[in-house]
Amino acid sequence: MSVSLRGPSAMALTAGILLLTRARSFGQRLSVEVAGDPSTITPVPGPALVHAPVLASCGVGRELGAGAVVIVPGPAAEPLAVSLSEDGTDDWFLVDRAGDGVHPATRAFVQLCRSRKPTQRALARELRDALGALGCPAEPALFDVLFGAPVPPLVRLSVALRAGQAMTQGPRVSITSFLDPRPRDLPDPLPGPVDPATVALARADGRLAHLTERAALRVRDRLEDWLDVALQVDEEDADAALAPLIAGIVDVLGHVAALPPGSMLPPLPAAADAVAVHLGAALGAGRGECDANRSLTSMFRFLGGGFDDEAMYAVALSFPAPPDDRLERWEWFCRATREARDTADSLWRRIVDPVQ
Repeated sequence: MSVSLRGPSAMALTAGILLLTRARSFGQRLSVEVAGDPSTITPVPGPALVHAPVLASCGVGRELGAGAVVIVPGPAAEPLAVSLSEDGTDDWFLVDRAGDGVHPATRAFVQLCRSRKPTQRALARELRDALGALGCPAEPALFDVLFGAPVPPLVRLSVALRAGQAMTQGPRVSITSFLDPRPRDLPDPLPGPVDPATVALARADGRLAHLTERAALRVRDRLEDWLDVALQVDEEDADAALAPLIAGIVDVLGHVAALPPGSMLPPLPAAADAVAVHLGAALGAGRGECDANRSLTSMFRFLGGGFDDEAMYAVALSFPAPPDDRLERWEWFCRATREARDTADSLWRRIVDPVQ
């Protein structure tokens, strides 16, 4: 039996791999060819981190013991492309790997750490101590997750804490243990998106103080002092540029302060949890195939698949053209491979049980 496929490289290659794998598992002889020139395959460069069972089963970025987590290496200076959704079909964002930060709030924190001014370095040290109390290292990558992931604030916080605690292998500390167990009332989070103007208004009308009152007594004074000093430094020192960091912290603080007594942060979906656990490994991934589409090509050829310039009766696979932006291309790539899974299932039924 022979099947020819014509269409986007990621989709055709994935469908071919799945067909060949299934044929082998059932002991059937099947020839699969992709119509086109392998040298023109669309590159999908790393570094990237995603939970994608289809890609992992096709040998793309598969790590021993990582299950369906896909880690594609890349240049150390390039930010890591990350998706928190199943199969990588949404929620893509960038995470720093060079120590400078991608999100403006992260860059403000890095600037604090590198400042020559004692007051600013003290602010950075207290923020690092706060993360240490939660079992997290003060990695710019974790700040990019906390402030830049395109998910709700409490989910961002859960992912950052899970990733940080996985990096240190330390005990898991609940952030809700730092809240007053018997609050007089629960504050409302500041309306998003929280920006420096929102923080200034909340400070003036007392809503910011209402948020900090939700903290437990043992940490409330330090939290209020940190915010007071940070706001003062941002107002008086034009070079500090702390506004994005303050806004990001206040945004997350508002949602944490609104949690009812005895509650906890939302549990992460399986895909997001797996990505968080393997974030540390992905940050240091520098060896291996850096093009996810080339990995598909290698696996396709390993299983016996081939390429042909043209095929008279090729099965046409339709999918949008690949975009230029790296995050959009990864989303396109993941959507194409997931669509290929359904296409392969349909083709397999036509091969083994054709309509009479």
